[in-house]
Amino acid sequence: MTSARVAAESRRAGALRSPDESVIEGLRSRLRLVDRTTPERRRLGLIAAVVGVVVMLFAIAGAQTMIVSEQAHIDRVNTRIAEAETLSEQLRIELAQLQSPQNITTAATTRLGMIPSPTPVYLQPKVTDDARAAEMPPVTPVTVPKAASPSASTSGQVSSAKSPNQTTGAPATAKR
Repeated sequence: MTSARVAAESRRAGALRSPDESVIEGLRSRLRLVDRTTPERRRLGLIAAVVGVVVMLFAIAGAQTMIVSEQAHIDRVNTRIAEAETLSEQLRIELAQLQSPQNITTAATTRLGMIPSPTPVYLQPKVTDDARAAEMPPVTPVTVPKAASPSASTSGQVSSAKSPNQTTGAPATAKR
C-alpha cells in the first residue's frame, strides 16, 4: 500500500473512534430533547380512555334495551296475529256450517215456518233482467198461475184457507 492510502485509512479509522468536535456539534444541532410525559398528561389520557369505555358501554346497553323492547313489541304483534288467524278459522267454519243446505232447510222450517215442497218450482227470469238471465235452468220450469188482484175481491177479511195452487207455504192472499 501506498503511504497516502494508509494515511487516509488511519484518518477514517480515527474519525470513527473519536469524532472531532465539529461532527459532534453538527449532530447535536439536528437532534432535540423529547420531554418525558408528565404524570398529569398520563392521568388525563387514562381518564379520557376510561370515559370513552364507559360511554361505549352505555351506548351498547342502550342499544340492547332498544332491541329487547322492539322484540317484545314484535312478540305481542305475533300473538295478536295468531289469535286473529284462529278467530278467522273459527268464523270460516261457522260460516260454512251456516251456509250448509241442511242448516238452511232447518232454519226455514223451524224459524220461518216454511214447509218443503213436494215438487220444486223454478222461476223463469226475463231475458232483460241481467246478462245471466238468458241461461236456461237444468230442468223444465213449472209455471205458477198469477194470484188474483186485490181489487177484484169484495170481502175485507183475510182467508186462512190455502188455495190448491200454493205449494211454498206462503200466506194466503187476501180476498176483498
